[in-house]
Amino acid sequence: MKYFFIFLFCLLNCQVSWYHTRASKNEAAEIPVAEGENILGEPGTSCFISSIKFQEVDSTNDSTQKLNPIIDTQFIENIRTNLKLKNTNTKHIKHVYGIPKSWPYLNELKSFRTDKSFERFKQIQNLMIEPQFKKTLLKYAEMADADTYFFSNEDILTSFLEFENCDTYYQFQYTKREKDNYNLVLFLFTLGFLPTANYENHYFTVYKRKALDFKTVSITYKFGYRRVITWLFLPTFNFFNEVENYNQDYRFVDHTKDQFLAALENKNSKPLPIKRLNPVYGDVLGGNYTSDSQLFKTRIPVDTRFAVVRDGKRNVSFFDPIHGLYKIQAINVNEKINSDIISDGIEKTLKSFITTNLIDKIKKNYPKSGIIHENYTPEYRDGTYTFTLEVAKPDPGKDQFKKEYFVFSCFKSQSQIYILSRSLPNETSLEILPKLAESNILDFYPQVTFQSKYIEPKPIDLDVAMNNGTKPDVNGNNEEEEEDDDDDDEEDEGEELAGGGGAGGVSGEIDLAGLFSILKERTYIPKGKMDIKPGRFKFNNARFNAPKMNSSRFHFKQGRTKNFSSPAKWRR
Repeated sequence: MKYFFIFLFCLLNCQVSWYHTRASKNEAAEIPVAEGENILGEPGTSCFISSIKFQEVDSTNDSTQKLNPIIDTQFIENIRTNLKLKNTNTKHIKHVYGIPKSWPYLNELKSFRTDKSFERFKQIQNLMIEPQFKKTLLKYAEMADADTYFFSNEDILTSFLEFENCDTYYQFQYTKREKDNYNLVLFLFTLGFLPTANYENHYFTVYKRKALDFKTVSITYKFGYRRVITWLFLPTFNFFNEVENYNQDYRFVDHTKDQFLAALENKNSKPLPIKRLNPVYGDVLGGNYTSDSQLFKTRIPVDTRFAVVRDGKRNVSFFDPIHGLYKIQAINVNEKINSDIISDGIEKTLKSFITTNLIDKIKKNYPKSGIIHENYTPEYRDGTYTFTLEVAKPDPGKDQFKKEYFVFSCFKSQSQIYILSRSLPNETSLEILPKLAESNILDFYPQVTFQSKYIEPKPIDLDVAMNNGTKPDVNGNNEEEEEDDDDDDEEDEGEELAGGGGAGGVSGEIDLAGLFSILKERTYIPKGKMDIKPGRFKFNNARFNAPKMNSSRFHFKQGRTKNFSSPAKWRR
């Protein structure tokens, strides 16, 4: 029997594979991608167009944007903001099409092209309209900016629309996918002596045209691989296999998108190195991040080719040198916060919570820091507190302070407080900083899907309340209340550190690790915390290869086997 496994092992290593990349212009003959022309870099302002189908929000079922399209807005942002195009004039045009002619609030949609701020949500709430239309307006108020255009279904084709201040137009499409096997039946019938071949291809097309010109140039990129398997080969032991073994966390289609981005930047000599996004707690699939607590999902808001991801059970931070720092936190609401909301209201409670858990801690390290602009919007997500934080850190060797700016926005949903934050450019003037902060945080909101959960509050023990948090025993003495195993289990989960990121899951605590890391040194983070060298991903090495058995009842991770003798402390 043991010889059978040796035989099978040799069979699996009798194969040769290679990548297959080609480009064709205007459906002409295919040439290697490395010999293709550089389609970008035209003079003037380059406009990248995202076409978005208009969808109404049902009054009963709030539909959200799909989180996993092949060509999405973040993908185009990564193209527009890459290192080669950073110093050129570019615009990202979001074209919303297919609005019914009978839809009564098209003018209100078009009015969202004004300055992007929370004032637009106040205007929507003041409209005396049906809830279904109001929800639809709120949905597009999040994503619309000065470069968003709304068109009805009677407008002309998008390929020939003209937009303001555009010299060259680019549109990206994922054309098709091909996958097949050759001679598989004969390969199995002859027990592997006749070879079998399999392949997979993905096609991306770029359409380019000049302003006021109806002639369109198209270039199609094909990214695929070929694999031949036969027993006539001696075991190759993967020495002649160029194709990586792709898994669910990093599929081949994700790799082809990386190759497509490299081809547009004219880096065509070799396929990009494999980079697997595999956070310690959450999951990444197709550029989407899902938190371990299932409280939120998000498109990764930075370029994954240069990204650093650190996460915990209820928090995650994304960083790259171009886009900066993005952070999402979900904090469970405790009894004190609930009582403060009842007595003081949501606005005062959120401000007090932020001051105690964020501002005071920042000032301990940087005393000259503080909030320079704040705004509370009761009409947005039932009460949203947004503020701009100025962090003044000493400049070594000088009697000056180097100022960093961050925008934070928080709101309460059921039993969680969500906090979204991102860094702002340091060169921004204080006059336009408030509008820039609101616009940037509103760009972040549409990428996140929140899935709040209601946590049943614990019943209040009157004896404990009357004795200052202690329970009298039968002898009349006061004893501290003992918690059951379930409560201990929740506390243990909350106290876990987030992959080098801090205790972001504890009720009433804000994770400041990502913010402190970027403050220590803007462009270089010490090894072991965040490594921002291009093309590399750095995680908590102690848990990088943590096994996951999602199909099992139990989900083991390294460091989770403490108190193994107590079944009540196992993760359910």
